[in-house]
Amino acid sequence: MKRRDFIKVASTTVSGMLGTVVTPSTAALQAAKRPNLAALSPVDPIPNNEQRNWLGKAYWGNRLQDWQVNNGRIECLRAEASFEVRTVALLTRALNNAHKPARLRMHLGNLTPSKNGFCGFLLGIGAGKLDYRACALAQRYGGENGGFMAVIDSSGELSFRDFSNQNKPIAYEQLQRTTHSQTKKPLADKDIILDCHIDPTDQATFDVRLIASDAKTGEELGFIVRTQVPASELLGGIAMLSSPPAKQAGARWWFNRIETGGEKISINEEHALGPVMGCLYSLNKSVLKLTAQFLPIANPHKKHVRLEYKAAKDNTWKQGQTKPIEDGYVACFRLSKWDFSQAYEYRIVFTDAPNTALFCGTIVKDHQSSKQLNIALYSCIIPTAKSLDREVYEKLIPQEAILGRYTPDNILFPHNKLVTHCDSHAPDLYVFAGDQYYETYPTRYGRDTPDAKLDTLYRWYLWFWTFRDSVRHRPAIVIADDHDVLQGNLWGNGGKDSSDNTEEGGGFSWAKDLVRMVYRIQHSHNPDAFDPTPIKHDIPVTYGEFEYGGVSFAIIEDRKFKTPPNTEVDPLLTKGELLGKRQEDFLKHWSENNTHLPKICLTASMWGSPQTKGNAEPLLDYDANGYPPDGRTRAVSLVKRANALVLAGDQHLAMVAKQGVNDYEDGALFFAGPAAAAFWQRWFEGEGKLENKRNNHPNTGNFIDTFGNKMRVLAVANPKLTYAEFKASNKHWGNFVADHRLKSEGYGIVKVDHTKKQYTLECWPWDVDPNTGAQFEGWPFVKKWQDR
Repeated sequence: MKRRDFIKVASTTVSGMLGTVVTPSTAALQAAKRPNLAALSPVDPIPNNEQRNWLGKAYWGNRLQDWQVNNGRIECLRAEASFEVRTVALLTRALNNAHKPARLRMHLGNLTPSKNGFCGFLLGIGAGKLDYRACALAQRYGGENGGFMAVIDSSGELSFRDFSNQNKPIAYEQLQRTTHSQTKKPLADKDIILDCHIDPTDQATFDVRLIASDAKTGEELGFIVRTQVPASELLGGIAMLSSPPAKQAGARWWFNRIETGGEKISINEEHALGPVMGCLYSLNKSVLKLTAQFLPIANPHKKHVRLEYKAAKDNTWKQGQTKPIEDGYVACFRLSKWDFSQAYEYRIVFTDAPNTALFCGTIVKDHQSSKQLNIALYSCIIPTAKSLDREVYEKLIPQEAILGRYTPDNILFPHNKLVTHCDSHAPDLYVFAGDQYYETYPTRYGRDTPDAKLDTLYRWYLWFWTFRDSVRHRPAIVIADDHDVLQGNLWGNGGKDSSDNTEEGGGFSWAKDLVRMVYRIQHSHNPDAFDPTPIKHDIPVTYGEFEYGGVSFAIIEDRKFKTPPNTEVDPLLTKGELLGKRQEDFLKHWSENNTHLPKICLTASMWGSPQTKGNAEPLLDYDANGYPPDGRTRAVSLVKRANALVLAGDQHLAMVAKQGVNDYEDGALFFAGPAAAAFWQRWFEGEGKLENKRNNHPNTGNFIDTFGNKMRVLAVANPKLTYAEFKASNKHWGNFVADHRLKSEGYGIVKVDHTKKQYTLECWPWDVDPNTGAQFEGWPFVKKWQDR
């Protein structure tokens, strides 16, 4: 039926349609002739004469490398098989629960007119159960709470398609439509207007109308109506999408002039993002170092940015350094002669637009020893429990639940409970001990592609987005570990190339320019290196010392110089470097410097291998820093000499352990915090068989690892199922667990009390309110400074 004939059939009066609801009995008939119930306003105009992968403040592209802004349009760059449903989330817009009208409209076109595919809107992402940032990740596969699509294909056909089928995530099945009128002419290279109306009815449901027209001629190409849509399907995030046919190569699409309107669409400009993702900084007495992390802006090499600051009492901004934006879209500042006795506000500006603040924050006052220093300890964090590029979600072990794809059980990012609970301790310093992201989460490997840098930044940005409001106002130390350089394991070997092109052969596996970028974006704000001489391939180092909060800190990179494994030799007889001579020399210096201050060493992983495989038997693991034992023992002796507490992460197994030198307790105390969110599980189960238990707990006591290293385990937070239970039901090659209910994840807190001269180590589950809940069993743990 042509729309003009359709209008003739609808004989209801115009006056009956001017309200904000219609009766369902006439909904389909009225849909075609209803007046517009919602006025439109632009989302965020697309700039002309620019080409960049950052799409604008109101948009988040999945993935960075799949989209670009190009001369006033947002263009999709990928349409090969396996690149279905590339999405651009509207960050500042969301469907709310109001029974009111809404409207979305945009111009679009096919960049590849000879190829097939579809594009349009994705509506109702997350069903109101996800943070807007979590909704922004929806892509490729449908699943629980995925919403539905309102799209047009390359033949000109309009349709509504399901994106919520957990069992058929790539079927994109067409949903029933009550009426339609379509010419079904190929779109070719036409400029098309796609107009989506969401109209409330008087039965708490909605009609969704989708209309396509030729932007040049004004000709209507078709319209369809989906009636009696439950309100639950129109709640949550909104995205635009470009897709080839399922499991085929196909069309790429462009969008511009994106507009929304109506009371059912919430507008929150505070959700806008960019051009600065965030800032990281450190304080070392009179030296401030700060990095400003930009999103992928156009022509970064032509941009210069300035750090400005002012004290609270001042009215004018002082100009700090002016710096270029370097590879990785980061600007790096270092200010000496910093007055650390007072707090400052700071802001980042472009030098050619000095009155517009791009990002603001606070540089804290260093209270030195006048107050307790609270340290937050994080490591190992994935944004999703399962990869969004995995088609079918199944249980890895019977004890798991099947995770809904777009539910809080799977979309962990942006980790709101974790961050809120940690921040409630009012940390003065944040320590991120490694694995800020992983190479297969939330999407597939990208490390060996031409877009490897953008792919890595996509993962880094999700980490930054999680913690940006915590670290914009407090100093932070970041240590890049193996997954940060996109490796499962790293034996850095001083940067020497692998002997056999494997990780086990040592060195850095991926493009060295990529590796340098990783260290640039993660480490450039850290305090100055003790000896900044790069290792091979000009890869920078960050090990060094700093003083803050009345504490002398050391930063150690415990994998950058580590010797590759020699599996041909008995593990008890292996020899090699853990820290390397340069870092050992540094620790000797540090142990003799500032001896009047309490000392804390920050590193990626515990220097020992306290893991078991059932029956209290040690597990062999060359990735753990029990290997090589001679290098490990030298390192433990050096931090013992400094009388330092050592903080670490990495093993996904929260633990307090005294690492021994010649005996079980004659070395340094280590606190490895829990993983924030990780997939690989490890266990330390003494099963009551170890001597010298702490508080008679069965999983504590004296232990010798597979490399002969002695230690006393004092507290441990194992997964919530035993190693035996896991192995009995696991059908996969690794120790993978996706269901967070079966894991022991969270964060650490270290309180340095200058009055009592003691450290208090705390270990908290991510979902426990510290005001009302309990820590993991075995914590808190108190250590006096003078205790050796």
